[in-house]
Amino acid sequence: YYDRKSNTMYFTQGHDFSYENLETLYTPDLIKVGDINVFPVTSTHGYGLEERFKKEIKAAGEFEMYYGIRETDGLYDEIRLRRPLFFCIKIRGDIIGYIGFTGDENVLEPEIYIFKQYRNKGYGSRVLKKFVDMAFKAGLWKGKKEIMLESNPPRVAWQEEMVFPTKLISTVRVENEYSQRMMTACGFIENNDAAAIFRGYITEDDEVFDPVEVKEYYLTKEQYMKGQR
Repeated sequence: YYDRKSNTMYFTQGHDFSYENLETLYTPDLIKVGDINVFPVTSTHGYGLEERFKKEIKAAGEFEMYYGIRETDGLYDEIRLRRPLFFCIKIRGDIIGYIGFTGDENVLEPEIYIFKQYRNKGYGSRVLKKFVDMAFKAGLWKGKKEIMLESNPPRVAWQEEMVFPTKLISTVRVENEYSQRMMTACGFIENNDAAAIFRGYITEDDEVFDPVEVKEYYLTKEQYMKGQR
């Protein structure tokens, strides 16, 4: 670890050290993107992401824009970022957002959120480019929850698994020009086969909200490996 204020480097073992104000130089699950550090949310360095994200998206007034449904206080309790294939993004020790992947593993959909004060600096594009490259070349690290029944009482452990998608696909609201530019910059191709694509959202009470118009972007492993950007 590196303390910028005192210009001091610390070498530690285990997780008994205070990480406050220290920049992580190395840990086995660290993904480096220049000066950006990315960690699986299951790691020690991913703690605090959920609560920070909830505060940031509420302060920015972007809940409806991001999730496509009207904001209520109860919906914040449903947000779960401590999930497989979700990662915490940090710079100089501070959380600046997250990147996550959902889907059936063969076809994954990325979602990314950079906190408002850190936007327009290229952080989101740099991280997404790195993960696209990892996904199609080396696979993505997936922290998988597993219940250890042999222990008494049973406990939950996170097991490592690699997934190797062959296609990435993303939908972006038509008014979100920033995310559209990011998709293009990261090599994604806009799907022009449909005049318009609409996505509807349904709550647990089966209440259907007005569908929102989105643009669809995709990138296959074959296209990426051939350099078709």
